Parts: sequence; structure tokens; C-alpha cells
Amino acid sequence: MKFKIVYLSLALFIASCNFINPDEKEPAFIYIDQFSFSTEPGQGTESQKFTEIWAYANDQVVGVYDLPATIPILHEGNTNLSFFAGIKNFGLSDSRIIYPFVQGYRLNKNLKPLAFDTIRPTFSYFDELNITQKDWDINTPSMLALSSNQGELLIEDDETKVFEGNRCGYFRMPSGSTNLSFKDDDNLDLESGVITFLELNYSCNNKFSVGLIAREGTSDRRNLIAIINPTTSGSSAPVWNKIYLDLGLIVRDNPNASHFEVYFESVPDSPGNAIDLYLDNLKLISF
Repeated sequence: MKFKIVYLSLALFIASCNFINPDEKEPAFIYIDQFSFSTEPGQGTESQKFTEIWAYANDQVVGVYDLPATIPILHEGNTNLSFFAGIKNFGLSDSRIIYPFVQGYRLNKNLKPLAFDTIRPTFSYFDELNITQKDWDINTPSMLALSSNQGELLIEDDETKVFEGNRCGYFRMPSGSTNLSFKDDDNLDLESGVITFLELNYSCNNKFSVGLIAREGTSDRRNLIAIINPTTSGSSAPVWNKIYLDLGLIVRDNPNASHFEVYFESVPDSPGNAIDLYLDNLKLISF
């Protein structure tokens, strides 16, 4: 009798759970294996490093996905889908954001449970952004050596070394020296509260830092943005990467600055190391 009571109680418990928590409906699936990114004239390079896709359905977040991705959508029938390009701000895995200057890819799909649809989003910048690019091909940066500098700046035109186009900047410091440091001499009028990023393509055999010099009156204040890890070692051929750097916090912390200048600096990771730093496509972008 005891066993019958136990089995009956268990059956009633399971039945009540199924009543309270009915079976979830079957999802539809969106498969994304790739995407494209294009720019308009005046918007600079089409180089990008979007690292993931942010997916929404009917304006509700679905998730963040590395590609290729199979995305389950718990909606049925006509559904508004949105996909956004994500980056690692400052190159950090724990600082993933939707890149604010790139329009989302939107479409309406008639979703059916367990059905698969393949989508390949196309991304582009918003219109009417403020974009300035310096790439050594057309808009060559006016780089000046800082007082501590022991290196030199060359124009690299070897097609096996440049990232794209015909030329890039090559910052070189010989073995035995201790500091490589240059700044872009253009005065940047950056406004607090305005989202502003610096994009750049780079290759380096040594850690290097990127920062902003804030001019207040007659004094300059250096503000570190990021320390960037090497992409290669020794004197091997360049291995190019791209990074996105948010300038907003530094601009906010220097409210009395009359202008800003971007600087690059590198000291040997190991004593006696020579440094080879390649830069291209310095793109300043804001709303």
C-alpha cells in the first residue's frame, strides 16, 4: 500500500509540474556563417574586426554569438530580426560592445518551428558621421618625435609589408635604445560627452602604448588609452591586427583641455630588443 501511495504522489507531482510549466515551444533557427562591411567615399578603409553578432527578435535580446552561429529564436510567424556588429573595446574580451557607429541589419522573417534560415548581414556606417582617416597614402599623419624618442619614422612601401594601399608608417628603434615615442601633431578638438573612437591597423614585435596628450594652457598631460600586445616577434614580417579605442573617458577627465594629440610609445619588453612598429589607417570617428 505504501508503494502505491508513493507512486500516486509522484505521478500527481509530475502532472502538476507539467501543468504549471508546459512544454516550451520549439524554436526556429537562424544560421549566420559570415557578414560583409562596406564604406562610402570619405569613410576610409573597409578593414574591420567585428568579433561577434548581437541578435534581437522583436526588439528583445536573443544573445551574442561568435561566427559561425546557429541562433535559436523562440518566436513564430512574422518576426522583426535585428543583428548588430560587436567589437572588443580596447581589444579586451571582457569589454564587448555593439560598435555604435555601424548600422544594424534588420529584416522581417516568417519563422517556423524547427526551420533553418541562413542570413548573411551587411553592415555599414551611419550617415553623417565625422570621420578622419590618416593612412600614409593620401592623408599622411604629421608625426613628431617626442623628447624621449630614440627611434625613427620611415615610410614603408614594400607591398609585402604594407597592410593595404601602397604605403604605411614604419616606426623603428635599433637594439640598445630604450624609447620609441611619436605623436600626431594635429590638434584634435574633442568634445566631452560625444562618443569618439580611434580605429587603427597595426603590427608590432613589442608591446606599445597609445594615448592622448591633453594641452591645458602651456602644459601637456599624457593620458594612457591602452597597452597593446605584440602581433609578431623578432624581425619577422608584419602580422597585422586592428583595434578600436574609446576616447570618451579621457576627454571627460580633461575638461579644461584646449585640444588633444594622439601619441604612440614603446619601450623594449626585454633589454636590448629592437622595435618594429607598423601603423596604418588611423581613423578618428564620432557622431
